Amino acid sequence: MRYILKIVVPSAPPYNHEAYGFTEDLIVASRGMPPSPRLIQFYDAITARFPCAAGGAYENGKLGECPWGDTPLLSGFTGDVAVIAVTARNVEVIPFMLRRAGAYALTVLDQQADKVHRPATFRVVLQSVSNDVITRDLATKLVPLLKRTDDEVLSILSRPQSVLKRRLDHVTAQRFAETLGLIGCRCVVEKELGEGAVLVAPFTPPPIVRPADVAANSMLHEEERSDKVEQPGSWVTKVLSKVSLRAQK
Repeated sequence: MRYILKIVVPSAPPYNHEAYGFTEDLIVASRGMPPSPRLIQFYDAITARFPCAAGGAYENGKLGECPWGDTPLLSGFTGDVAVIAVTARNVEVIPFMLRRAGAYALTVLDQQADKVHRPATFRVVLQSVSNDVITRDLATKLVPLLKRTDDEVLSILSRPQSVLKRRLDHVTAQRFAETLGLIGCRCVVEKELGEGAVLVAPFTPPPIVRPADVAANSMLHEEERSDKVEQPGSWVTKVLSKVSLRAQK
């Protein structure tokens, strides 16, 4: 059975059915073109683990069965899209491909399972500005990098934890943060939440209650209740005391 996966370089549309149509158009537009550098890197990464049969790597039987349905495998790589058929060892090959695709910020379309595996995105957050940097001069340098006006950049610099760039792959985000560091911005790279993701407060387990603690607490509550309840006949004593005082007057 041929399990088809399509690997795409550009960002795919947010909805799966749109992503499928986008990829089909990309396949037609990329026909006959050499594969993009990022696809070549992806090809090198997956064939380093699972070589292409075109090179004779599986002839001695030491590597097991070739998982690729097309020979040479690179023939399915054109422009910004690759169509790969997996015909064996799916359990180990497909997860490996998904991890490698994520590392190179590539989108993987799996129409058999109706899934689109999008790469994680990251943002660059400003932590602080170096003390020896003049804010106005820094803003002038940031205007072309952030593609904002002077006033917008000054406003960003005045706010702590300002997000400078969003929706970047990890490599691009790291490089951008390093570039900003050279001009006086201390930044961190943070992973962004996916669509519809929700931040959940960390779970705090309830305290462990031992039987001895329960018994002690029960006795304490009994003592508190006994202190609040008047002893029988106490109201009679109060009435007689009042009558005696009136008689004395």
